[in-house]
Amino acid sequence: MSQQIDESKVVAGRLIRVRNTKKPKFSNQKDIYYSVWVEDANGENERCLLFTQRELKVAEARSQRNLEDVTKKKWLTNILD
Repeated sequence: MSQQIDESKVVAGRLIRVRNTKKPKFSNQKDIYYSVWVEDANGENERCLLFTQRELKVAEARSQRNLEDVTKKKWLTNILD
């Protein structure tokens, strides 16, 4: 069972910080991961993904370099988030 750090509700697409509950001593594993639930465009294949802070920064840098490929949210979706 994960140890959620943030008091935020777990919903699809929201990053939630979680503690690494089984980190061995003297390990290079991170203390904290970022958990996000995603699903395919058809609403199937729901799964949880874990990222490190570095992996999130790499992904953000990639989106900044490739703005033409970034998906856009509609204003109503933004309001309902």
